[in-house]
Order: sequence, then C-alpha cells, then structure tokens
Amino acid sequence: MILSVFAQVMLPILFVVASGFAFKKLTDFDVRPASRVSLYLFSPALIFSSLVEAEIGGEEALRAVAFMLVLTAILGTLTLLVGVSLRYDRATKAALLLCTMFSNTGNYGLPLALFAFGQAGFEAAIVFFVTQGILTQTLGIYIAGSGQAGWREGVSGLLRMPQLYSVFAALAIRYIGPEYVTDSGNLANDIYRGVDLMGQAAIPVLLVVLGAQLAGARIEAGEKTLIGIATAIKLLIAVPLSYAIARLLGFDDLTTGIAVILGSMPTAVNVVILATEFDIRPKLVSSTVIVSTAASFVTLTVLISVFGGG
Repeated sequence: MILSVFAQVMLPILFVVASGFAFKKLTDFDVRPASRVSLYLFSPALIFSSLVEAEIGGEEALRAVAFMLVLTAILGTLTLLVGVSLRYDRATKAALLLCTMFSNTGNYGLPLALFAFGQAGFEAAIVFFVTQGILTQTLGIYIAGSGQAGWREGVSGLLRMPQLYSVFAALAIRYIGPEYVTDSGNLANDIYRGVDLMGQAAIPVLLVVLGAQLAGARIEAGEKTLIGIATAIKLLIAVPLSYAIARLLGFDDLTTGIAVILGSMPTAVNVVILATEFDIRPKLVSSTVIVSTAASFVTLTVLISVFGGG
C-alpha cells in the first residue's frame, strides 16, 4: 500500500522537483524570475480559477481558516516553550518559529493534494494555502523582524501580494454568479479561459521552482540539534495536533486528511527569504527546509496511505 502510494502520488512530484534541482545544478538557471512569475501571475490565476469553480461552502472555508490559525498558534507556542526552556537566544527562537509555523502548502502542498485526493482535495487545499500565505506575509514578517515595525511591514507586504486580490475577485464572482465567466459565448468567459490557462501552468512551475530553490540551499552541519527539533515539530508533532483540531472543527474524512497532510508539510521555502532579509539564522532556516522536505517524502507517503489518498 505504502509503495503504491509513493509510486502514484509522491513519485510524479519527486520527478518534477528533481528535474528543477538538476536543471539548477547543471545550468546557470536563475530561479528568481521563474519564482516571481509564479508568485505574481500563475499562483494568483490558480487561486482565482479554483475558487470560482470550487464547490466549497462558506462555513467549510471558515473552518479551514480556523484550522490553520489554531494549528499555527499551537506550533508557535510549543516552539517558543522549547526555545525558552533550552535558553536559546532571540535570533535562534525567531528562526525556529519561522521553521515550524509556516508550511510549504503552495508549491508542494497543492500538487500533493491534487495527486493524492483529486480535484475535490485540491479545491479544499486552496483555502488552507491562501490562509497560510497570508500568515507568512504578516506574522512571518513580524517574527523575522523581531518586533521592529513588524506589523506595519507585514501589512504592507500583504497588500502587495496579488493572491489577496485574486481571493477577493473570486469571492465577488461567486457572489454574482460563476456562470457569468464559466459559460461560453461571452467576453468574460474568453478572458476567464486565459486566466484558467495561466493557472494550469502553476503546478509544474511551482514544483520546478521548489527543486531549483532546494538546489541552491545548503545544509549547515553544526546545526543538527536545532534542525532535528524543528523537523520533528513540523513533520511529527504536527500530525496528532492537526488531527485533533480537524476533528474538533467537525471536518469530514476527506477534509480531515487534507488538513492533517497540509498541517504536516515541511518548512516553507519562502521563509528562507525572510530569514536572510532580517539576518535571523538564515543557514539554520535553509538547512531545515532541505532536511524537512527530504524527510517529508517518507512521512507524507505514510499519511496519505493512512487517510486513503492515492
């Protein structure tokens, strides 16, 4: 069962990620332009088209948002308690918070949800992804900035992100009536088909970018203990926490599986940018991204087997 899940779900993802990794290693590929195109064009288009067509009720979406908020708060509190008990300095505690609170629900989580649970799982994963993205752009910047104008910078960064506006636009279309853009024979549908086409490009580009970003990162050998702590919290401790929160919120079996898997994703690659910008132990953060991502191919395969994906 586990080998079957790995072959059907993880192997296609691993192949594309490995392609991006090899491409970066063998060429002078600059990942930044591809990352920016994905961030500012493909991802917003994917969010917009998915939310317009998704069969997700308002109550279900609110519970997904609540799940991500509660899980992030618990993981942050747990990490902070570990940092205080072990008497880590402020920069180290901030780096650990970045590693444990923010997950790679975008360029890894969305493709995984699609391959493991089909279109229904992918549509459910969109709400988790958007919530996590907003948290990274606000709370993540605040943590990285160590409290110095953190919220102001976080709000400013959030307002520059097109993902936020794609959510509002999709919600407006859903309120007016999705048929105005999804039914053929009008100008709105012609434009929407172009947006949808860009969205379809997001998944492979996100995975290639992930592989290229991993190729450019380095593991810091002297940080084994800290990397182990962050990875254990992210991939192992998050599992029972995610399951308990999902059940308390009354998720059905499919959404519970999605919640547990997305709640137990490896550290988000984007937090390396924050750690570097604010000089918050960037080598530790990048090392944790590599180790947690590599280990997640095992842990997530097991989780998908348990929750019936594949």
